[in-house]
Amino acid sequence: MSSTEPESFEPGNFFVRLIYIVVYVVILGIVRFVLWGVLLVQIVMHLIGAQPSVGAKRVGKSVADYIYRIWLYLSYNTNDKPFPFNSRKGSLD
Repeated sequence: MSSTEPESFEPGNFFVRLIYIVVYVVILGIVRFVLWGVLLVQIVMHLIGAQPSVGAKRVGKSVADYIYRIWLYLSYNTNDKPFPFNSRKGSLD
């Protein structure tokens, strides 16, 4: 098995993962406000006729990647925990 495939599902592993799942669901609730903020900045930039903000694009991509990593973990597609429990940046493959 590769390191990203879920390990055997023992009862102890389930309860630990359940705690992480609850934490990541709360984090998703917080992170969505950041994504809404990026969206609002880009809409305002578009309305005033300016080019889309490069900084907002970068933040939006980072937030989207982070949300994707959380969903991979929550859906049991990987055992790699996203930030804040794992600071290394994993591949999105």
